[in-house]
Amino acid sequence: MKVVSMLAQFSLFYASNAFACLPSTDPEQVVQAQLEAYNARNIDLFASCHSADIKIKNSQEGAPDIIGQESLIKAYQFLKTAPKSFKVILENRIVNGPVVVDYERLTRLGDGRDDMFAVTVYEVRNGKIVSVWFPPTK
Repeated sequence: MKVVSMLAQFSLFYASNAFACLPSTDPEQVVQAQLEAYNARNIDLFASCHSADIKIKNSQEGAPDIIGQESLIKAYQFLKTAPKSFKVILENRIVNGPVVVDYERLTRLGDGRDDMFAVTVYEVRNGKIVSVWFPPTK
């Protein structure tokens, strides 16, 4: 029930063209809201779920770290040109206090590419994502 309620709240915020993440201090709700904004390709709404000084550590080879909301917005511009069918599907989630760990499937990547799987670790404080870590896959 909690997820349905949160999704209904998000739908209201999104439908009203809101450019701010849900006003929630529940880490799971904040992470879910940013996932929904990502899949909706609403970069401003997605960014608003993150703190102004967000730190994103990407352990994949050659992937740069992202520091700050402005850098996050620049880095996620690719969503504007991603295939319309592209999305992230949540496969599993673990919540431990302010830490949310998602196992995600990136699907419909285009050009006949296979789905990719990723682990993402979020830390949420005061209703904003303050750090994200993408652990190495190899």
